[in-house]
Amino acid sequence: MKRHLKKLILPAALALCVILAVSAALAESTLNGLWKSGCDLLFHTHNVTVKGEASFSLDGEKFKTMQLDYVQDGYRSYYGLKLLTPREDGSQRETGWTIIADQEDITVMEAFYPGTYRTATDAAQNTLLRRTVHLDALTDLGGLLAAQLEPMLPEGAVTEENTDGGAAVHIALKGDQIPALAVSALNTAAGYLCNRWFSGSYDRAVIEDDSFAFDQYITVTQALTDGTVQWKLQGVDADLSLDSQGRLTGARGEMQVQSVYWDGAAREVAVQFDFTVSDYGTSRVKPFAPADYGVQLFWDWIREQAGEDPEGLDEDAWDEWIGQTVSLLEDQGFPVHPDASLGGWISEEGVNVNITNVGEDYLCTYAEDGRLLSLQNLTALWLQSEEEPAADADAEALQSAETLIRAFIAKVNPPLAEKLDSLTPQSAITAEDGSRYLTFRNMAQDDAHFVVRIEPSLRLEYYAVIGEE
Repeated sequence: MKRHLKKLILPAALALCVILAVSAALAESTLNGLWKSGCDLLFHTHNVTVKGEASFSLDGEKFKTMQLDYVQDGYRSYYGLKLLTPREDGSQRETGWTIIADQEDITVMEAFYPGTYRTATDAAQNTLLRRTVHLDALTDLGGLLAAQLEPMLPEGAVTEENTDGGAAVHIALKGDQIPALAVSALNTAAGYLCNRWFSGSYDRAVIEDDSFAFDQYITVTQALTDGTVQWKLQGVDADLSLDSQGRLTGARGEMQVQSVYWDGAAREVAVQFDFTVSDYGTSRVKPFAPADYGVQLFWDWIREQAGEDPEGLDEDAWDEWIGQTVSLLEDQGFPVHPDASLGGWISEEGVNVNITNVGEDYLCTYAEDGRLLSLQNLTALWLQSEEEPAADADAEALQSAETLIRAFIAKVNPPLAEKLDSLTPQSAITAEDGSRYLTFRNMAQDDAHFVVRIEPSLRLEYYAVIGEE
């Protein structure tokens, strides 16, 4: 489940960027307390509630809205996240996750699989963001750098007022008022975030590579994190509040940054944010109980669905789908046991066929015209394994994996094969048993995903097209 957590850390990582950029612009008299408060909140607070919203725009056009509800209660935490993406027709695509974690287990409920939950394990975490040696060194360095900015700031850029039981700070900086030191600090933070949370290699040569072309990416977020070579802080207008103990209680405002792409193109990114921080020492998270959320274990749902007779299909048609799936799996290196459980159901996506061997689960989804929309090995070890950058993967392995994908798609989904332009490796994965995998995305189409096992033998492990290609 760690692969999901990496996606979920994005809002917290962006919030960290905001705090770093804003804090780096403060005068020394205000800086010391606010910098410490920000670091304490992110890395040392064991009991707190954070709620808020942030919206992200590219060149004046909104591309993502995030709504966050986070509660930390010792080693137990609740993480509710909703992401809204505008569609061309004016509607919004809603995705998101709810994560409840304790000292040993993690429970994940995804909007994409309503009414179900999955479980995993991970290292205990009793702060918003897990500390590391490298992260501690960077926050220490950030504090030292920020303290040097006082003589560089224009008069009136930072104001502070006492309030009932606390303080209010306003920061307003634009353009050439922003010291180069703050811009360098922002890029250092961006590099760390890219390497740690986005499975991307920031330590790469700056070359003109068509695989990083902005319009080739599925989402704006992916394009910005993969292809930006420099961030330039353009402006900050923010209000921050602290309580009587110097703890952050709120942050709202807007910041503008410029993304300089590998090809030299500059794009303006604006972030509007409004967060509240409350209930220090009193926040509580209930242990996870399926009944509280009206959910059931994902695998139980799969088995229930597979046990039903597919409506709208006669016996001969269903036998044909089963036979086609068995042949497909065996061709891909997944042997089907004679006593395997065979089942399926009809959904909005199409015809779903589930085959369960002893300890193994496979799921294939077909469009009504017979095109394969997904093949999933639901028990694969890569699902619970850490992702690393694919930049250092062996060139021969990359070529073999891409050849396998193209041959497979040409057979099971010819219309997609005709549009399969740029297959870009996203990450490399090493599972607990030593198996190695590469993940790919089809950059010419929306949400075409592939995972290929390259060791101990070459095998397509996962393929999915979310929605119509």
